[in-house]
Amino acid sequence: MQLHEHRPTLAWFGDAVAGVAPGRPEAARAPLPGLARYKVLRLVGAGGMGQVYQALDTVLERHVALKVMRSDVPVGERRRFRREALLGARLLHPGLVRVYDMGMMGGEKPADPGDDREREAGWMAMEYLPGTDLLRLLEGARAKGHGLPWAALLRVFVQVLGALQYCHDCRVVHRDVKPANMFVTRDPNTRFLTTKLLDLGIAHDLDGPAATGKVEVLCGDPNYMAPEQTRANTQIDPRADIYAMGMSLYELTTGVLPFESLLDAPLATLLTAQREAEPDPPSRWLPASTPPELAQRIDQLFARACAKRPESRFQTAKEMLAAIQAPLGQSLD
Repeated sequence: MQLHEHRPTLAWFGDAVAGVAPGRPEAARAPLPGLARYKVLRLVGAGGMGQVYQALDTVLERHVALKVMRSDVPVGERRRFRREALLGARLLHPGLVRVYDMGMMGGEKPADPGDDREREAGWMAMEYLPGTDLLRLLEGARAKGHGLPWAALLRVFVQVLGALQYCHDCRVVHRDVKPANMFVTRDPNTRFLTTKLLDLGIAHDLDGPAATGKVEVLCGDPNYMAPEQTRANTQIDPRADIYAMGMSLYELTTGVLPFESLLDAPLATLLTAQREAEPDPPSRWLPASTPPELAQRIDQLFARACAKRPESRFQTAKEMLAAIQAPLGQSLD
């Protein structure tokens, strides 16, 4: 989308991204006994499922993010962890995070077709990304009394939609597209800012074992879930990710979720709203200084991306990308 006035580009994110501390120094205690290849430098984050460390791969001499699961994590979460690692190693795109290595808790075990190796998958080494996600950038901007500039967001959407199109070309539906999974970082060699789509843990492989396209259980963040994604045993395809991109567009441009008033409501109420309710157009929440034709374009993009019927949405990420980049004044119909 072209603007009639000069606006900052993705470089607007530069200071915020560069200012994010990578974590606190960690004691020399290795989280993976017996694995000497990775030298832990600092703890980046920790949660109920495990820890993430910044580490040095002493063989290839590069920094990696080392994700280590707790030993008592349920089997279902280990399955998700392993899926993320396998897809991260398989999918090769600059807008996705690379996974370099994966191992088992308690050391490697002999390959045995009868073993449930998903129960043992416990750590992975992946691309280390200094930076922050779009949700934190949005919260930081709102705390200062302003939003994120459209021209900077435009670059983000271009990069994320490119990564999504690649996933869909590979017959993979992400199922968890949202600002918290859009990560702004710097290329370690060129220092250019780029946005990567994170977390393939609940991605759905349309050519996987089931190969039906149907998903038996609900997966995803209910604030961004497409109507068809809110029901178990329903068909899921890439257009569910298009819907989530539309919901993300709304939040990143306005600072509020389409169904912000339902954040404290029962889950069933929010899921019903995704299927049946029409939120206010994003233009209601845009700053008064927003050019009218830009506000109209954002309304159009949201309405098309988040149509309740999948066949009424943009049919591909590439189609949505073309609409976003179209000059102002050009109809989306």
